[in-house]
Amino acid sequence: MKITKIVFPFLFVLLLYGCSHPAEIKKEADKKIQRKGWVIRVKEGKLKEYKELHKNAWPGVLKKLKEVNVQNYTIFYRDGLLFSYLEYTGDDFDADMKKMAADSLTQEWWKLTNPCQEPVKTAGEGVWWADMEEVFHLD
Repeated sequence: MKITKIVFPFLFVLLLYGCSHPAEIKKEADKKIQRKGWVIRVKEGKLKEYKELHKNAWPGVLKKLKEVNVQNYTIFYRDGLLFSYLEYTGDDFDADMKKMAADSLTQEWWKLTNPCQEPVKTAGEGVWWADMEEVFHLD
């Protein structure tokens, strides 16, 4: 029974200090991740350039994405189309996107990437990357 005298106090300390406080756990659970998906066309003859740019994405641009609460950001390619997926963890998506758009380094990056792209026909007036509807998700 000596082991019981050692294990139980250890478990108590572990539970008390080694785990997150219930309020912290609830706060994390309440934090809703918004999944965003977009589509855009790659201009004829620009795919290689676009891939090369993203192979060497600028660290400052990547840092800004994280600063505006973007995570798990991926761009896929198929049949002349780019599909973009990201997860947003902030509280005000529009404000964070405006913050990113105001960043001078991001603007310089877009001067290189935008000439490789063109909106899909159904994007709507003034829309660059067209929103996609989430049809299914599995956590």
